[in-house]
Amino acid sequence: MDGVSGLEDGAKSIFKNVVVQRCIVHLIRNSLKYVPSKDYKAFTAQLKKIYGAVSLRAAQSEFEKFCETWSKYPGAIRVWKDNFRHVEQLYQYGSDVRRVMYTTNAIESVNASFRKVTKQGHFKARRLCSRCFTYGSRSCTRSGRDTPFRTGRL
Repeated sequence: MDGVSGLEDGAKSIFKNVVVQRCIVHLIRNSLKYVPSKDYKAFTAQLKKIYGAVSLRAAQSEFEKFCETWSKYPGAIRVWKDNFRHVEQLYQYGSDVRRVMYTTNAIESVNASFRKVTKQGHFKARRLCSRCFTYGSRSCTRSGRDTPFRTGRL
């Protein structure tokens, strides 16, 4: 989830045992708002040591180092302190699953594919619109990810 207020509570009210996982990319983006662009590279490199750590203990240790190193940006530190429990949840899963969880965001990928299709403006016929979205959804597959979407003439 991307941290929309009330979304986590709503999910938990319907699904009592749900584990809500925050999107790491959104956490990074939210924290970068408080960091000057000249420090982005070093800041994100140290963040990767946290969510890419081999164990929860290693992640917590890296997080302590991170807080000390970047204490000059308290807003960025606060974003991670407020959401670190979501990072800790990653370690309930194996390393392969963790990597998939923090490196992909399937819904955003699909939406990006559909945005490429709709950039063309309006569609003259409903069938044409349907066809474009069908072809656009095919480009969401792993093998078609880098294949450009061609619609022909509209």
